[in-house]
Amino acid sequence: MTNHPGALRFVAERLAEAIMPKPPQPFRQWLPKNIVLIDGPKKGENWNEFDAPYLGPIADVLDIDHPANLVTIRKSQQTGISILALAWSLYLAEVAPDNILYGVPGKDALQEMNGLKLQPMIDAWQRETKKRIILPTVSRSGAGSTTYEKRFVGGSIILANANTVMDLSAKTTRYGVKDEVSKWANTPNGDDPEVLFFGRFTAFRRLKLWKILELSTPELDSGDPLGDEPGHCRVDRSFQRSDQRYWNVPCPECHKVFVQSDEGFAIDRVHPHKSHYECPHCGHHISEMERVEAVRLGDFIAAAPGEGRHPGFHVDAFISLMMSYEAIAEEWLDREKKGEEGAKGFTNLVLGLPYKIKGDAPDWERLFERREDYPEGVIPPEGLIFVAGADVQHDGIYVEVLALGEDRQSWPVFIAFLEGDTDNPLAGAWPRLDEVYRREFKDSFGGTRRVDAMGVDGGDGNRTTQVLVWCARRPNCYTTKGVDGRAVPAIGTPVKRLPNKLGKVKKVRGAKTWPIGTWGLKSEFYGHLRTPGRSSGQDADPPGFCHFAIWQDKEYFRQITSEYFAQQLVKGKLHQEWMKLRRDNHYLDCRVIAMAMAELMGLSKLTSDGWAALRARLIPAQPVDLLSSASEAIAAAPQEKKKPGNLNDLTKGWNR
Repeated sequence: MTNHPGALRFVAERLAEAIMPKPPQPFRQWLPKNIVLIDGPKKGENWNEFDAPYLGPIADVLDIDHPANLVTIRKSQQTGISILALAWSLYLAEVAPDNILYGVPGKDALQEMNGLKLQPMIDAWQRETKKRIILPTVSRSGAGSTTYEKRFVGGSIILANANTVMDLSAKTTRYGVKDEVSKWANTPNGDDPEVLFFGRFTAFRRLKLWKILELSTPELDSGDPLGDEPGHCRVDRSFQRSDQRYWNVPCPECHKVFVQSDEGFAIDRVHPHKSHYECPHCGHHISEMERVEAVRLGDFIAAAPGEGRHPGFHVDAFISLMMSYEAIAEEWLDREKKGEEGAKGFTNLVLGLPYKIKGDAPDWERLFERREDYPEGVIPPEGLIFVAGADVQHDGIYVEVLALGEDRQSWPVFIAFLEGDTDNPLAGAWPRLDEVYRREFKDSFGGTRRVDAMGVDGGDGNRTTQVLVWCARRPNCYTTKGVDGRAVPAIGTPVKRLPNKLGKVKKVRGAKTWPIGTWGLKSEFYGHLRTPGRSSGQDADPPGFCHFAIWQDKEYFRQITSEYFAQQLVKGKLHQEWMKLRRDNHYLDCRVIAMAMAELMGLSKLTSDGWAALRARLIPAQPVDLLSSASEAIAAAPQEKKKPGNLNDLTKGWNR
């Protein structure tokens, strides 16, 4: 039999090609062929870099052949980064199988991530590609996957609650994902979850065979430029140590590249869809259509390259094609009404930056100097919500009556110290507080109004019984108790409590105590105190601006600026609290209580229709008199009595 040399060569080449190990497919090429989107407007379609061009360069450094051991992504919401992290886990399971530790802060977040994202993505991936990489879930069996462990040949994707020591212990892993790492909290024993997490990679550290992806929307900025201070946002701290890559886009007019930020963003308040970006080089007004094309032509440029720095990426709403200039403008216009809480949300979730709480006390003398000439006891035209806060002391009661507008501007209408004993709710200073509660204050349109809600501080254990008794007998009066902490809402769910004959307070049907989040309210108030207005040369008083009147004395301003926000290490743990600069802070407490009452009355809940209805209810369609439109004229002239205005009809039915 004669051998054909050409045939032998062909067979040998094919055999060599078949048995020669093939290099793994790069992650960036693997993505569009394997990942099916499980939610959003393109649900059911394959992942496409065209819809998120900034994800391609990130996928390159996540490739198993890339030398980086750590990759940091500081991000905003609606960017597609979370899907990329989950897809990377599946990519590793197929092309480089080994144990993968996926950390998420909290059990609820873990369940949501698995049920709404990871497991549906696995199902769609294997259904689309006909692959069977992840073993099916088998209950009560060690052979298959479970809810929190997705098994495959060569390893597992281990889902862990990053706030639990046991979930970060007794595991050896090569790859890791630290999802929403800024929300990872130290354990009750003081252990750092990031240290526990990294301990699982010890076996691979000498040869540098490990790889970790960390991603998160930022949280708080300690003020330290290097992010080394305790309590600083975790993802921002890591980003500051990275090479800090930002997505640079070209101007469609001058073609020079730049990084978009809130500084160059021009918001059209009347028509948000007309908002635009001004090129820092030529001043060209970049439209939304031009932004989309510019983002697709952009690229990451490292702002801090250097030896020893790992890849770090900043991804925000300005480069997300799931957002738009209109959406960013609407986010800002909505959140600016919510004070510092809204500013923090916009900074974290839209700009992708950590937020520094403006907790330091402003200068009381500067506030005293900017007082305005408006009359005491008269509600200004813009004051649609009318509330009061009272701080009870043993020798008297401090009270502030406050008017607030739709944009959170505020005007003190009446302040006083009501002298007298407070141990008997029927005598001393209490009848004087009752006069304030029942007083019909003049408004700027010829009518009168009583306060919509009055909050009285019952947090002093020595006067809790008296406050509960006094408030229980008066509609729209609320016993309040300040609660410390960042996550406490401005006004919480009331607890039913009533004093018995022995003076002890017990939970029964009866009086309620309303918890108020003092930290957030003080931060918002101090943030507003720093906001410049027309007296500082601005064209108009901005949302949240705090007005003050010439009839307010220096002691009032000393008291409202009597605290500051302190952060310090105590036995290795970050301790944060509001500290006193001066002994007396009663008017600050009054203002915080009044702000909580405004929230209860709908300051942040009322819709545009609700505010319109409130204006129609309180502001007459025609002026009472051509010469009596000013507050001063109304205050000086005798008034015809009208039924006092109140917000309770508008807020009726709310869970209070």
